[in-house]
Amino acid sequence: MHVDFRPAAPAAYGQQILRMDRICFPLDEPPSIEGVEWTIGWDGKTPAAYCAWKTVQQEDLQAGFHYRGGVLPEYRGHGLQRRMLRLREAEMRERGLTAAVTYTDADGAASMRNLIAEGYRPYAPTPTTTLSGLGRFGRVGFVHWRKTL
Repeated sequence: MHVDFRPAAPAAYGQQILRMDRICFPLDEPPSIEGVEWTIGWDGKTPAAYCAWKTVQQEDLQAGFHYRGGVLPEYRGHGLQRRMLRLREAEMRERGLTAAVTYTDADGAASMRNLIAEGYRPYAPTPTTTLSGLGRFGRVGFVHWRKTL
């Protein structure tokens, strides 16, 4: 399967990103579109996957945060999530970042397997570095991940 990943400016692709996000994360609040580096994976003219990252402060270091990413159901199982991790990591390195971070739901086994396979390891965030939101900090069900780039 050939999926072509291209940058997706929020002004032009914001509604497309939100439509895909509702399919991938129907129970979550919609993501913030602005201030984030978005990419959409295209199968010809059909969207297959999307992802985003942004810079966050992690104690004394700036890190790239895998902000959001989803693969539409009909495209799952083809390695797209791992491709999106590597794509975002390359962009983070180009910007001079030396670490990447993210979090998953504790029941997201497929995502956790992909993160581990790509070299991520769990870590315990502090109240000022949690990525899952201050209101969610300490709630059972989130695993935070970090990788040195």
